[in-house]
Amino acid sequence: MTKNSANVLVVDDIEVNRDALCDIATALGHTSIPAENGLIALEKLKEQAIDLVLLDIMMPEIDGYEVLSHIKDDVTLQDIPVIMITAIDGIDSAVNCIKMGADDYLTKPFKSVLLRAKIGACLERKSWHDKEKNYLRQIEESNQKLEERVHEKTQELTMSNKRLQMLEKAKGDALKLIYYRCQNSLQGLFEKTVSSPLEEATELLDTVKQSFQLTKVDPKTVMYVFELKSIYDILIMAIGSASAFAQSRHIHIGEIPDCGKQVLSQNMSNTMIDFEGIDEFDIDPSISQSMLTLQIVGDDEQSREQKDLFTNALAEIINTAVKFSRTESTVTFSCEPLEKEIMLGIHATGRTIAKDELAQFFEIPLDPQKVTKGRYPGTGPSVVQNIIRLLGGSVRVKNRGTEGISFAVKLRRDKL
Repeated sequence: MTKNSANVLVVDDIEVNRDALCDIATALGHTSIPAENGLIALEKLKEQAIDLVLLDIMMPEIDGYEVLSHIKDDVTLQDIPVIMITAIDGIDSAVNCIKMGADDYLTKPFKSVLLRAKIGACLERKSWHDKEKNYLRQIEESNQKLEERVHEKTQELTMSNKRLQMLEKAKGDALKLIYYRCQNSLQGLFEKTVSSPLEEATELLDTVKQSFQLTKVDPKTVMYVFELKSIYDILIMAIGSASAFAQSRHIHIGEIPDCGKQVLSQNMSNTMIDFEGIDEFDIDPSISQSMLTLQIVGDDEQSREQKDLFTNALAEIINTAVKFSRTESTVTFSCEPLEKEIMLGIHATGRTIAKDELAQFFEIPLDPQKVTKGRYPGTGPSVVQNIIRLLGGSVRVKNRGTEGISFAVKLRRDKL
């Protein structure tokens, strides 16, 4: 590549259009990287450095709107300029693309000279943006080094001050030995030596006592075996339902998590609780007997229906997490027992949710024409929220910094 050459990703499902766009980019001295659909485009973005994306809108499965969302909502990709090239001739489509972060918009058929100009303008803006970003990084690194040097000097001054204080104290002690009888001074030093270990021992005992309190297991959050089995069954079935969709998007599904300090496993007895490592004094005597003498718990018809509802809802959330995941990333899970609920976490790495759209994530818009295409998660999350609320639980979504999104699903323990 020449000094001013750029990697241009060309995304179009029609080969003739794709070849024409690649020819224009190549003629400008750039390296063309063709992608015949949205999924391949996302993989290319992950595999190599891309400087510009020429993106068609109308494509099967993953359309241009969703690809644009993945680029602009992922902190690792959002600085890449995107020119939308489409046969859709409408101001609404253009406005929607610009609103989502597209850098330019071009309607087919177009004049090649216009596309050349837009490519040049976008790459020039990116070049200046990269330079600015690099300068800011250098300034930040310089500031960091300066802060480290100031910290080191401060530490040195602090140590010097402590040494001076120690010298002053030693000088005072020497004067005491001169002015007072040596015997009294030695007696005081002896008493101090004897008392210090006792104080340290008392402090150590207090620390140990606090540690015992902190490591006790709260019996209110210890899960029964049938609860562990229910959560395991629900997760396994939900993951099974979502696995095909995840594979089609090249997204991995993580392992079944532990729930608190207890392992979720299919090899669990229905008649006992694993209290390994929990001593008698850790459990409230008023409830320990009932916890240790469980009856065999079987699933009745109502319980099975509730589990099916939980399973379907969880599968839909996993599907949504897959849509917001970066290709070849992993959707992971977490589990935390609460006093009356069990909280399941579903975590996706990739896209985040715009702040102004976060509050309406689970709502069905009154006017479907006003939704931001590519970012609207569909009606699935709204249906999930209604099902889980009906069963006494709750579901919410939040951005995990700039890394991705996380769903927190709370299920009532008495519904398991």
